[in-house]
Amino acid sequence: MTTVADIMQIIDNMAPGRLAEEWDNAGLQYGDSDRPVSTVLVALDPAFKAVETAARTGAQMLVTHHPLIFKPLKQIDTRSSAGRVIDFAARNDIAIYCAHTNLDSAEGGVNDVLAGMVGLESVRPLSVAREPQRYKLVVYAPAADAEPIAAAVSGTPAGVIGDYSGCAFFQEGRGRFVPGEDSIPYTGEPGKVFSGDETRIEMPVSEIHLDEVLRRIRKVHPYETMAYDIIPLYREKTGVGLGRIGQLQQEKTLGSLALEIRDSMGLSCVKIAGSPEMSVRTAALCSGGGGGMVGDFLSSSAQVYISGDLNHHIALDIAAAGKGLIDIGHFASERPVVPVLSRRIREACEKKGFAVEIISWEDEPDPFLYIQ
Repeated sequence: MTTVADIMQIIDNMAPGRLAEEWDNAGLQYGDSDRPVSTVLVALDPAFKAVETAARTGAQMLVTHHPLIFKPLKQIDTRSSAGRVIDFAARNDIAIYCAHTNLDSAEGGVNDVLAGMVGLESVRPLSVAREPQRYKLVVYAPAADAEPIAAAVSGTPAGVIGDYSGCAFFQEGRGRFVPGEDSIPYTGEPGKVFSGDETRIEMPVSEIHLDEVLRRIRKVHPYETMAYDIIPLYREKTGVGLGRIGQLQQEKTLGSLALEIRDSMGLSCVKIAGSPEMSVRTAALCSGGGGGMVGDFLSSSAQVYISGDLNHHIALDIAAAGKGLIDIGHFASERPVVPVLSRRIREACEKKGFAVEIISWEDEPDPFLYIQ
């Protein structure tokens, strides 16, 4: 029996949740992760039409790129767009899961799909992501309590190094302290110097799990006041990240490149800024709304920036810098990932022997209509 959690794990293997931006809300949006699944619908947006289509096709799970919920909800108003979707999903027992900025950054994700459609070669991230902040957690305890403390965090991401879990280092030593007059010491007496054998316990832990790990350790630590250190570790670059930059097969003008992209992606129109006659060989792109990465583009070697939702002032800044932009729209820049993601999930399910039908929603509408 395949569950929602099984599909979530497949997607996380493709686009690890740790790659999501801090402001993002990727992951399970609604539903029971233990819910059995035989059909999954993949779409770009968690709109009402998407969840309605999921019900019509018999899907128990809707996978989207955009999140249904960005910020904590104080209430679920079924008259609102999100509330209406949640209400319908609840009544039809449909789980909703999204892979957002983690799928943007991941290898083979939204930006790589767009780069392939544009025809870029030697592609690399425009902004390289770093691993989430990790710490070395050091806890001091009596030797007899070292193993119980390490065991208390088993099953959590604490102590994970690569493919190894439960990693910890024990070092024997002697601790010295003077308990306060109002203290209730585990060893020693108030007001008197105490020196005794202790174990230094070291383990790696990520920032997002640090509070939970400390809470678990405190439950089993014998000292009235737990002694511990939190030491920041170097954040390695991941090799993936937002946006892409690469080379066109041959030099083109901004105008001719814009028309090629329009035609190859089946768009009715695109917007450009900068001289249509300027030469372009290196291009940068960012799927979705790419305004936040204009600075990365301007400081790069790229002559043109391809994205969506680029406003008037961004166009002025790019043109003033002697560069160009091609705005293909938010929907158009991200929609191509839907069939690709569907295929990859389908292949992963087949490899694992999961009897699950994966449906790519081919009729998903762009919220904008373009009148010519």
